[in-house]
Amino acid sequence: MIRTAYSIMDSWRKRYVKGKAKKCKPRIRRRFARCKITLMKVDYRKKVIRITLKTYEYLEVSYADAWFLDRVKDCRVGEVILEDYKVLIPFKREELYIVEDAIGWDCNELELTGFPLK
Repeated sequence: MIRTAYSIMDSWRKRYVKGKAKKCKPRIRRRFARCKITLMKVDYRKKVIRITLKTYEYLEVSYADAWFLDRVKDCRVGEVILEDYKVLIPFKREELYIVEDAIGWDCNELELTGFPLK
């Protein structure tokens, strides 16, 4: 939640500096809460997300019968966004990159050295 507040203040500041926003404090138009990864548990076999609201109080969201299951087959669940009447589930696709020719750089006060990694 604190990251969202910082993001709102940062975007307001940028607009204020450009002259596109007023000096009054920014207001939130739509209520939402972003659930951190540490506050939820995902069961990928049952396709259920358990979100911790309070101690021993949970909200379970199932996406087992969803229309988009073919699209998110090999994806991981990101930070869930809770709105008034809906739950938004972002999915992340993990891609593996193979780097063949890499160079390591060492930077000191007096020199910059590069060497190949193999």
